[in-house]
Amino acid sequence: MRLSYRFYLASIFIGIISGTICVTFRYLIYFVNNIRSSFFRNNDISDFQKIKGQFRTDDIFYLCLKYLILFTLIILFLRIVNFLVKKFPTTSGSGLPQTKALLERKMVYKSPFKSIFAKFFGGILSISSGLSFGREGSSVQMGSLIGYIFGKTFKVKQEDNNYLIASGAGAGISAAFTAPLASSILILESFRNDNTSDFKKMIISTLLSGLCAGIIAVFFFPSNIYSSISILKPDLSESYMMIIFLSMAIIFALLGKIFSKLLITIKLRYTKISDRYNKNHLSLALLICIITFFYPSLVGGNQFLTVEIIENNSFSLFSNIFIVIILAGLTIISNATGFPGGIFIPLLSIGGILGKIFCIALSYFDIVSLYNTGYFVFIGMSAFFISVVRTPLTGFILISEMTGNYETLFPTLVVGIIAYTITEILKVQPLDDILYDIIMKENGN
Repeated sequence: MRLSYRFYLASIFIGIISGTICVTFRYLIYFVNNIRSSFFRNNDISDFQKIKGQFRTDDIFYLCLKYLILFTLIILFLRIVNFLVKKFPTTSGSGLPQTKALLERKMVYKSPFKSIFAKFFGGILSISSGLSFGREGSSVQMGSLIGYIFGKTFKVKQEDNNYLIASGAGAGISAAFTAPLASSILILESFRNDNTSDFKKMIISTLLSGLCAGIIAVFFFPSNIYSSISILKPDLSESYMMIIFLSMAIIFALLGKIFSKLLITIKLRYTKISDRYNKNHLSLALLICIITFFYPSLVGGNQFLTVEIIENNSFSLFSNIFIVIILAGLTIISNATGFPGGIFIPLLSIGGILGKIFCIALSYFDIVSLYNTGYFVFIGMSAFFISVVRTPLTGFILISEMTGNYETLFPTLVVGIIAYTITEILKVQPLDDILYDIIMKENGN
């Protein structure tokens, strides 16, 4: 089918608008996180570390006041988000299942502009409150709604409108990660169906919009936070490396299955809690305050967390296991609330820490050196992401684009493919598909 130049222009326009909104969204999250860091972190030292052994009256009073303010702000933010989600139920959750439902014409937006507004501010407040969310969830849904609005405004055929929705979603992912190629691949892997079966249209629309959004993202976020990470391949034979890759794939596939199972189980149980308790966010705010006191980097979907974990000097196996458990738990609880926010960035952070743990464990047996930490962190990010999301091509390319590093492309391919195969054998359903089924049941579909 010959594509009209209008289709190209529409995809470019959607990419520019979606990219601008989603980059603004990303920048505001970055701005708020910087404010939080200035109050609760000083050279990556937690308040607990600063007062340890120094229980002066002035310090205790100052800390109590500071955390009282934080507690109050968290409650306020959570209440506002709760109101927005109640008012606009389609804006809850990650955004990817909602985009899939929109493409399959199983979700109707009565006020798409208001939904974008609710998703925009709801996502900012959710992450700013300290919940473990990624920015990509809100971005993909806002982008898809921009494509949807464009198609309805100019009365585009339903078939072509689906591609514009997909192009907006791709622009949202690209703006969130500065990864236009990975955004196109993700849309193809996650959203291609009978309504978007034309491969040529799909790839062109998502690439054009993704490139436009990616250019805007690069303009505002020119530096690569992962460029400082040293990538040193272990000095081992290929046969030894394959054994290590196989071990990583098995472990990460099993951990991915456990994580997905826990997330869905807790989410389903959370939704059964009475409305009275859903509105009472005191315990959630208290939990975030406690984590902030001990590990301020773990709250708020911190995009620098992976780098911080790699560069810190803690190579204690126990402490890193404890950190990843806390982060995974907070991520599970955050997603159970149904508040707006993605899961990709938390998954990448969890995978990165697991990669560091794997490297530390091997170093105990003198198999690898701690200087190889960065190498295993990148592999871990991709492997855990693939094990949970079940999009192998996206996992390989996303890590490469985000980090600007292609030295680990081969090991991420090997480990990712093996992990994906194991999840197939274990019959692990993609997380977004499970969440999609939950949404459909809640809507009576």
